[in-house]
Amino acid sequence: MIPLLLAAVLSAAAAGPIGPATGGPASCEPCHAKETPALVRTWRESAHGRARVACAECHGGDAARSHPPGGGRVAVEAATCRRCHAKATAQHLASKHGLGMRAGMGCTRNEKEAATGEGCAACHEPGSSKVREQVHCARFLLQSPAMQRQGCTACHMVETRCDSCHGAHGTDRALARDAGICATCHMGPDHAQYEMWKTSRHGVVFALKGRAEAPDCATCHMPGGSHDVSQGISMDLAGKAYPAERRDRERAKMVEVCASCHTRAFARRELADGDAVQRESKALVDEAIAIVRDLDSQGLLEPAPTARPPHPLSGPKLELGPQMVYENLSRPEAIFFRLKKFAYVTAYKGVFHQNPDYAHWYGNAPLKLGLSELRSEAALLRRLRIAEQRLELGARQASGEPGQDGALRRELQELRERRVRGELDAGGLERAQREALERAGL
Repeated sequence: MIPLLLAAVLSAAAAGPIGPATGGPASCEPCHAKETPALVRTWRESAHGRARVACAECHGGDAARSHPPGGGRVAVEAATCRRCHAKATAQHLASKHGLGMRAGMGCTRNEKEAATGEGCAACHEPGSSKVREQVHCARFLLQSPAMQRQGCTACHMVETRCDSCHGAHGTDRALARDAGICATCHMGPDHAQYEMWKTSRHGVVFALKGRAEAPDCATCHMPGGSHDVSQGISMDLAGKAYPAERRDRERAKMVEVCASCHTRAFARRELADGDAVQRESKALVDEAIAIVRDLDSQGLLEPAPTARPPHPLSGPKLELGPQMVYENLSRPEAIFFRLKKFAYVTAYKGVFHQNPDYAHWYGNAPLKLGLSELRSEAALLRRLRIAEQRLELGARQASGEPGQDGALRRELQELRERRVRGELDAGGLERAQREALERAGL
C-alpha cells in the first residue's frame, strides 16, 4: 500500500508543486498546524503522514468544499479509503457494519428483500449505492437535529465511515482494535456487549494478562484481522436464525474461534445454550405482543394510537415491530418496549458473551418481570372497562327504556353482561338484541 501512495505523491510532485488547489500537505499544513495542531501531529506520526500522502488524496482538491461555511466538516467516506484498502473495505461492507443502518436497514431487518434486490430502493437511490437520507428509521425521525447527529448517526454512519473505528487522521491499529472503541456504540441497555465482555471471565483475564491469555472483541469478531465483523454470527439483528446452510456455516466459524482456547464440544454446547435462551426469550416477547395487540383491539390503550401524534412511518396505528418508537406511548406499550428492546436481547447476548449475570439478572429476570407487569396491567385495564360498562348499563336501566317490559329488559341486560364478560363480540350482541326485539314484536 505505501509504495502505491508514495508513487501517487511522487507523481503529483513531478507534475509541479502542491498548492492550494490540490490541497496537499504544503498548502494545508501551515494553517492547520496553527488551527488544529493535534490533528496535524497525529497525521504526521501516522503511516499516511510518514509517506507524505497529500491531504487531497483523502479530502479531495476542492478547498472550498473542504472548508464549508460555519466550520462544518467534510467526512472521508469508505469509498475513498477503498482506493488503497480494497480488501478491508470489501470485508467491512459485507458485514453488519456495512448495512445502511442510518437509512433504515438496521431497523427494518429487511434482509430477505435486500438479498433479492427487491428492497434496495428502500435504502438507496435508483441505480446507485448512495444512501437515501429520507428513509431513516422511525426513532431517528422523531429526534431533534442535534440528537440525530449526536445520538443516532454518531454510530449509525459506520457503514460509510472507516474513522468510526480508526480515527480520522491516525493509522495506529491498536486504537481500532481496542475494545473501548467498540464500546462507543456497543454498550447500554439495548446492546451491552462491551459491559458483558468486560465483566465476564474473558474480560477480567484480559484486563490482567492481555490478549495472549484471553480474547477481546476483535479476537472473536475480527479473527485474522478481518473487517467482516459478522463472521460467526448465526442470526439476524432481531435474533431470528439464518437459513440452515448459512447458520451452520457461520456457527462453524465461531466454533473454530472458540477452539483456540476451548474444546469444540464445549464451544458447541455453550453456543447452543445461547440459541435456546434466545428462543425461550422470544416466546415471552411473542406473548407480550399478543397482550398489547388485544388491548389495542379493545380500545384499552391510553393514549390510543389514533389519539396521539402519528407514527412517522406507520401512521395512526399500533407499531410493535422494529420501527417501534418510545414517544407518546401507553403504559402497556412502554412496558413492552423495555421488555423487548432491552431485556430480551440482553438475555441471550449475555449467554453468547459468557456473562451469567447479564444473561440472568439483566436479561431473563427483567424480561419475565416485565411480562408479569404487562399481564397485571392488562387484567386491571379489562376490569376497569367492565366496571365502566356496568356503570353505563346501570345508568341506562335507571333512566328506563320505553316499550320494554320486565322480561325483555332482563334479557337485554343479560346480553349486555355477556358482552361485558367477553362471551359475545359486538356483532353477536347486535344480532342477539335484534332477535330479542323481534320476538317481543318491537
